[in-house]
Amino acid sequence: MNPDTYATLYGPARPTPSPRGTGVAVVAAALWAVALLLLSGLGFLALWATADTGPTEGIPLHWAPICLAIAAVPVILLRTPPVRRLSVPARALVTGLAMCSIAVGLVIWVA
Repeated sequence: MNPDTYATLYGPARPTPSPRGTGVAVVAAALWAVALLLLSGLGFLALWATADTGPTEGIPLHWAPICLAIAAVPVILLRTPPVRRLSVPARALVTGLAMCSIAVGLVIWVA
């Protein structure tokens, strides 16, 4: 087949327009960045406080359920049917909003 056939029949190839949702993806990325920054800062402060109290036998066990609960929130949220029907940027926005609110709540609670 002649490679110019498509151009002859249909005209020059036009790239598809960028999908909608770029602004939503940027906001979702910003929310996730803020949430991860706050949670990593809290983790650093918690490890520093534990190291400051003296010798311990590793990370305290009461941190494990808190960390698992925080990590389970976006997974459980993504499994709900209303969120599954959303587009990928909208899903990232919903989970980012949930994680950012959890992180801000933990920072306020710690402060």
